[in-house]
Amino acid sequence: MSEEIQQAVQIIRVAYDGIEIAMKIGSGSLEQMKKAVDFLIAILDHEKTMGKTDMRKLLIKGGDLQVLQFATEDMKQVEKMAKKYGILYSVLPDINKKDGMSEIIFHTEAVPRVNMMIQKLKSARIATFDDYLKNGNEKDLEKVMSFLKGQKKGNDNLHTAEAARAGEAIEGLMEKVGMYAMEKQSVSVEEIKENFNTTTEQAEKVVGQLEKIGVLDKADNGQHKVIMDKEAFLNRIRGYKELAQRMQNISAAQSKNLVDITITKKLIVEENDRAVKTRVPGMYGDNARYIWINKENAMDIHDGKTILTFLDSDKTYKLYSEDNRVVGTIKGKDLYEGHYDSVAAEVRKRYKEAERKAAAMKTKQKAPAPKKR
Repeated sequence: MSEEIQQAVQIIRVAYDGIEIAMKIGSGSLEQMKKAVDFLIAILDHEKTMGKTDMRKLLIKGGDLQVLQFATEDMKQVEKMAKKYGILYSVLPDINKKDGMSEIIFHTEAVPRVNMMIQKLKSARIATFDDYLKNGNEKDLEKVMSFLKGQKKGNDNLHTAEAARAGEAIEGLMEKVGMYAMEKQSVSVEEIKENFNTTTEQAEKVVGQLEKIGVLDKADNGQHKVIMDKEAFLNRIRGYKELAQRMQNISAAQSKNLVDITITKKLIVEENDRAVKTRVPGMYGDNARYIWINKENAMDIHDGKTILTFLDSDKTYKLYSEDNRVVGTIKGKDLYEGHYDSVAAEVRKRYKEAERKAAAMKTKQKAPAPKKR
């Protein structure tokens, strides 16, 4: 009986996102098995936000998955050979940074082809997913899990093919909330939650986008004031939808990770028929650097004082000097995170501050008056 139980706990079977994770783990404990499932799901979520489907395809095939461990310096060679031999794989996060090894996960059916790869590598072996987790450093594993979960949250603004439907829902909600706000001339996050049956996160995101395109002004005691008329709003929302649709089309066709940004026109120093040259925020004086933005990927907002456009997180952008010499490069992700503020984060910050003040005011009102002596 104990042998049967031991065999039973060696198989993970979990239904997740329309697929079943069925994987042989070995003789690990139930806690180890749970950790393995959590880790796989985190990778699936991460790949989804990045527009990838490698791990999903592997799990859909069913059967056993195996791990190829090899010297990190051979990564490019492994990727090249895997493509040559037609091996479907997913690169696993490095959870042991001291051993100088990297891992990919692949389907057992590819073992003969993987063995051909091993013969051409300096140091490589086939292992199980269980071996991969056991070889990991606990602290490194925790860091990777935190990163993967953080990416899932942080990538809500990325316009990937997978996020297109969610983006369309937000766009529709923006129009409804905008029309509601037009009638009242102001709106709060709490009102949106109550009247449109949304979560706090969705309500804050809608407010943030409406602020970004110049429909609402910053909160005053939790109320965001309308700063344009109905006709201007309808034109603005139409332009926003067209730009958002373009971002989604590019993302779906080219597997791009796009994130929208706003640029004040004070930063624009030059333009031609096709593009505008804008100074990168935070880079000024002798260190001033500029990027060129394609006009077809931008729209005017805030009465023409600001442009709304987007960056490709994976693209390497050229940085120009004032006289248009290329003087450096920067990754789109670093450009966004280091130099363009997130409106959504600012809205959440202001909302929580307004919420705190309101709670403090209620507490003050409920406090009993001091007794007279």
